[in-house]
Amino acid sequence: MNMAQRLLGHAPSSQEETRWRLLQAATEVFAEQGFKAATTREIARRAEVNLASIHYHFGDKAALYREVFRLPFLNECNTFATLDLQQVSLPEALRALYVWLFPPGAEDDPMLQQFMRLHAREDGDPSGVLGDAVVQAFRPNHEMLIGLLCRELQLGEADDDVQRLSFSLVGLATVYLHGARNAVEAYAPQLLKGMPARETMVERLVGHAQALIAGEKERRTKLHKERT
Repeated sequence: MNMAQRLLGHAPSSQEETRWRLLQAATEVFAEQGFKAATTREIARRAEVNLASIHYHFGDKAALYREVFRLPFLNECNTFATLDLQQVSLPEALRALYVWLFPPGAEDDPMLQQFMRLHAREDGDPSGVLGDAVVQAFRPNHEMLIGLLCRELQLGEADDDVQRLSFSLVGLATVYLHGARNAVEAYAPQLLKGMPARETMVERLVGHAQALIAGEKERRTKLHKERT
């Protein structure tokens, strides 16, 4: 319930507590079994609530699954999307992005571990029920990153190369979390073990990202000179 209290800003009521217990139990069950094999009965059992509570709070298993995927995008978990672009420096903004994508304390937070496991499972065995739920949930982050890049490149609006750069910056972190996670654990597990290693990873990601942005600035400056 600590996460629930942080997100709500107050101690959860009995109904809110039931909802959060269901979300926590659902995250565990979906991460362990996948969407298709998971049952609402098992989720309710782990949450220690009656089966009807799932239908009352979420409707059905698919809606509950989509809600679980929305959790990491809530403001308490995702400070990047709420940054003030008029005030924040580039390193600070990038650090907020990578701390969200690559949480230094993930090993000490069972819920974060389950989220990462769940996303990896969805990548390997798509449930078919998410639709554009994750795309829409990620939109504020994407728009914030596009705004940051336009600011740094002094552009009024994003072009295709800004879009390419934005996905490359996100990809720097997600390669460790999803597609290549098994390879990283097999070849260089020390990169992911312990908070100091993950904090170092965030700082390196910030440095890599700044280098990519600087390279795009240089490319555009060179292209501009060639055309004038």
